[in-house]
Parts: sequence; C-alpha cells; structure tokens
Amino acid sequence: MVFEIQAHRGARSFFPENTLQAFCKAADLGVRVVELDLVVSKDHKIVVSHDPWLSGPHCSDPYGNPLSTENRQRCIYDMAYRDIAAYDCGLPHPSFPLQQRIASCKPLLSSVFTRVDACMASVGMKGRMVYNLEIKSWPDKDGIFHPSPERYAELVLRLVDASGLSGRIRIQSFDYRVVREAWKLNPKLCYGLLIEEPKNMKQLLQRLGFLPQYVNPHFSLVDREMAEYLHADSIRMLPWTVNSKEDMLAMKHSGADGIITDYPELALSLFGLQQESST
Repeated sequence: MVFEIQAHRGARSFFPENTLQAFCKAADLGVRVVELDLVVSKDHKIVVSHDPWLSGPHCSDPYGNPLSTENRQRCIYDMAYRDIAAYDCGLPHPSFPLQQRIASCKPLLSSVFTRVDACMASVGMKGRMVYNLEIKSWPDKDGIFHPSPERYAELVLRLVDASGLSGRIRIQSFDYRVVREAWKLNPKLCYGLLIEEPKNMKQLLQRLGFLPQYVNPHFSLVDREMAEYLHADSIRMLPWTVNSKEDMLAMKHSGADGIITDYPELALSLFGLQQESST
C-alpha cells in the first residue's frame, strides 16, 4: 500500500493555510489528499478555517488593518458569511517565511471542492483529490463556537451529499461526539478520530461506538505498538503534524500508513508522488 501524504491545511510553505491557492498548490505538487478545517458561520455556512474566529497573523479587517493574534472577539459563529468574506486572510505566517502574500477570504467548503477539482482538470492532472475534513468542535463550546454535535454533523453531511463527492470525503475530529453523530447519519462515509493524548485513545474509541477507518495521533505518540494495535482492527494511522525528514522516516518505520504534514513537497521527495488515493 502506498505511504500516504496529506497536505496539512494545503501547501503551507507556499501559500497561507486553508486558502484555495494552498490547496491547488498541493494538488500541483502531486498530493492527492488535503486536510482542511471546518467551522460554521452564523448563517450556517461551512467555512474553511482552523480557528473559530478571525485574527492575525493571517487576517486583516475590511479596511486593510492587520488583526491582532490575541484578539479573538470576531467569532465566526456570530458572523454571517458575507461579513466573514470581507476580511482578507491571505497574509503570510511568520513561521513560513516563503509564503506568498495573496488576497483571499476564508473560503466556503463548497468553493474548495469546486476550485481544486477545476484546477486539476484544467491541466489534466492524474488522479482525484480526497478531502480530509476536520470538524473543529469542543464539548464545552456548543452554542458558542459551533452548533450542537447533531446539528453540526447534519450541516456538514448535507453539504457533502450535495457535492456528489462522498466517495472522496473523510470526516475527522478530536471531538468524538460530532464524528459519532455524522456516522449515525451516514455510516457509509469514511471516518477518523484525532488523538492528542495516548491515555485517551482506547476510551475515545469506546465512546465513539464504532470502529473508524482512521485514528490519527500526534506524531510524538506513535510507536510500533500503537500501529500494531490499530492495524489489528484494520484501522489505519496517519500521524500529525510531521514536518522534518527524520520524523517522516521514523513514522514510516514505526508502521504508520502515511503522514499529515505542512511540507508535502519534502515528503513527496522522500516517498514519491501520490497519483491515486483511496478513502
């Protein structure tokens, strides 16, 4: 099986995260799975954003003033999408000095589907893109940063169904509740659970109530024992966020099925092009 390379929030060393340009660049590099983050606007649009608020260093206000990194008062769940789209979120991040400055609002998920597939088709790229959707959800933030797990799952799956891309979609989250609710609505989709503490993995799997296709831990937690435990139940494992050559090679040696990385170009140079990917 091909060692899978996922572009974390797109090709971040080239363009600001979670932008249409970053996702199209990942496709151009040869990546065939992109990881992206989902939040919800006040008018229940599914917006691609890592944070549930508008802030620096990526964003500036409608008048061109860069936003503070500390100010988190512009909550996306309190804003209609037309107002969110007025903010420019194409400013480079200082952690990625080669990022290009672009003009970009936080895109709708539907726009990502349309643009990336169109980018690939326009130049005859081989393969099809798989979209790994991380639903940003927190048990203590229901009604503050997002709707209830039931409503959240319904909104995301309704859009996925309307897109006609169900066979190329993965749903994952740190919040097992929203993954479980999505599975109840459509058990035929591909699901994953994100893990940041090793002691919680077995407990969260039990609470999930079904065996997901993926369990994706922080790379610092990965060892061969974890890989063998998950593989015994036919669960694949793609650690995040793996950014150095040494860590990439270590993950493969430990039995991971692939990696989620900010530097897909580096991973591709190590492991080769990903022309086809399966959900």
